[in-house]
Amino acid sequence: MKRVVILMGPPGAGKGTQAELLAYKFGLIHFDTGRYIEGLHREKLVPLKIRKEFERGDLADPVWTLKVLRKQIERIASADFGVALSGSPRTVFEAFGDSQNIGVMAVLTRAYGKQNISVFELDIPQEATILRNSKRRVCSVCWKTHLLGPALRNCPFCGGKLIRRVQDRPSIIKHRLEEYKERTKPVLKKMKAAGFKVVKINGRSKPVAVFTKINGYLK
Repeated sequence: MKRVVILMGPPGAGKGTQAELLAYKFGLIHFDTGRYIEGLHREKLVPLKIRKEFERGDLADPVWTLKVLRKQIERIASADFGVALSGSPRTVFEAFGDSQNIGVMAVLTRAYGKQNISVFELDIPQEATILRNSKRRVCSVCWKTHLLGPALRNCPFCGGKLIRRVQDRPSIIKHRLEEYKERTKPVLKKMKAAGFKVVKINGRSKPVAVFTKINGYLK
């Protein structure tokens, strides 16, 4: 069965980790909007306005982001794969669009059916977000995420150099949290009102415990 799993939550909640695990188990394609934009940013393939927003910790322009996200989802669906989305949609506009823009939820519903879309909110406190993000590094080659340890300087998967994500600088983590509360939390409320299945999960547990809980709802 082709399915859609959407992982929502504040920065550092473990969305990417869970999406990777779910993609492996259910044969899904994991699309991480933040990682994708980060890659475009590092290669200077995004408009200057988007680059500045990204470096401040703002959510990238919703119209531009919606176009990027919609294009990738349509590519995945046309290849006959299910999808795991980590951190998207990030605004009500991205999720539901307007009179001139088709939102992500409509695209997903058309491609997969509402009954096959599951949304999980990974809930962690602010102090956990700050701690996790300050220690988080990504591989400059395979883009896998790792928590920095005393002896960890290279990716244990491919050996690439570990680097700090642009938006994980301590100076902008709190700003990202405010963006999440003000612009992303309302998405979850509207998803519930629209009849989508939304489940809140305690994201403070170890990744394997969080995965077990999510997996229990997807069986």
